[in-house]
Amino acid sequence: MAVLKLGPIPLYYQIEGAIRRKITSGEFAPRSRLPSEEALAREYKVSRVTVRQALSRLETQGLIVRRRGKGTFVTEKAVSFETPKLTGSMEHLISMGLRTSVRIMDFGMIKPPQRVREALELGRASRVLRIEKVRLVEDKPFSYVLNFFPPEIGKRMSLDEALVKPVLKILEDDLGIRLAHAIERIEATTADEYISSLLEIDLGNPLLKMERTVYDEANRAVEYVSVLYRADKYFVTVKLQRAKAKKTFYWAPAVCDR
Repeated sequence: MAVLKLGPIPLYYQIEGAIRRKITSGEFAPRSRLPSEEALAREYKVSRVTVRQALSRLETQGLIVRRRGKGTFVTEKAVSFETPKLTGSMEHLISMGLRTSVRIMDFGMIKPPQRVREALELGRASRVLRIEKVRLVEDKPFSYVLNFFPPEIGKRMSLDEALVKPVLKILEDDLGIRLAHAIERIEATTADEYISSLLEIDLGNPLLKMERTVYDEANRAVEYVSVLYRADKYFVTVKLQRAKAKKTFYWAPAVCDR
């Protein structure tokens, strides 16, 4: 039996949080049906009106959908990624059983911008392979991706491969590159006119921006990728554990098993 706390935090807000945690943890899986309002009211010992308030907020956030005469169902809008792990998001989506596809907008060698050149540790005259694409999940835009590869790798990659295989699988299985680690940076941003049209969202909508540099076992940078994720379809979960340095305790990332 779930126990709610009496106090300044509204009961409907506590129920909303409890259900959201069950959705993000996978206890309530995508497409699954939630317990009825009556069952939730019994579980949390509240009125159906209070439960309805919580469900309305979750529906507004895109986590559930209510269908008249059928019930309340979890949507597939938010995909959770636990970190740190060196996997591509497409690989993770496939492992979840979701149908994915890629729409490639551009594929070719270019002179890279400074940020990419520095990340890949290249000279000013170097050119890189740039792949611009939109990733779709269940036929709906999920993310906008820019992949950059140093010339010695880019020249060995093909458009046909990029259309059907996750990038990390191409690097490891087809090119024989032994990947070791990556440095990743995540920040919030908003959609401009170009990105909003590709991701089918409103101008100025929030996005989660991820930039990652991937290294092989010889510590050579083999890929730089920049991804813009729709904030209503993607979030990141980081497991932390208490650690101690001298006399100070702090939170440190812990490797997560999915």
